[in-house]
Amino acid sequence: MYNADALRERYARTSDSDLLALMNVGPERLTAESRQALVDEAARRGLQPPVGWTGVVPAINTYSLPGKRRYIKANFGARFVAWIVDSIIGIVPVTVAGVFVGVSGYINRHAESAILLLIACGLWSIWYGFTKDGREGGQSIGKEMMDLMVVNVETNKPCSMGESAMRAIIWFVLNIVPLVGFFIEPVMAIAAEDGRRLGDRAAGTQVIPVNSYVPTSR
Repeated sequence: MYNADALRERYARTSDSDLLALMNVGPERLTAESRQALVDEAARRGLQPPVGWTGVVPAINTYSLPGKRRYIKANFGARFVAWIVDSIIGIVPVTVAGVFVGVSGYINRHAESAILLLIACGLWSIWYGFTKDGREGGQSIGKEMMDLMVVNVETNKPCSMGESAMRAIIWFVLNIVPLVGFFIEPVMAIAAEDGRRLGDRAAGTQVIPVNSYVPTSR
């Protein structure tokens, strides 16, 4: 028999229409665990339960935020690994190009080509850093490897290029702060109930597990 937590995880993978169809069965025909899990999931998505469910209240009051979807907090370890992967992807081309130009003496023989190579690699690093979470499905390469994604909590759509850039800008600005700047965002990601760092709050986004994402029904 499923407990309420297992049922919440199960219902999180259903569509809005399927969830409401389950609720149309009526609370009196379901187990207490099923009733609670269904009403929690409906509240998390901001759905209006059918008539007859008004007496069943969400177990977690923070689920009920009008206009917003609430998703479970992504594992920080998985986020950290994704960050390392994305950092390597952004830095390696610049590093390899720099080592090649410096060690091979290529810059002495073909100065203009060497400079263009370094600029191109630098632009790639900047472009990837600012747009990586705006790739298809709101997933950078690192997040895709770790089954994570970034979603807009207002629209319930995967992160856009603009939102990805905003997240990166906040990260960059905070890193300018001496000594403590680098640690502000990780601490926020760990301490916040929903794992949203300052960049997420500015962009209206949240990092979530892919299997918890429920697209908005059309």
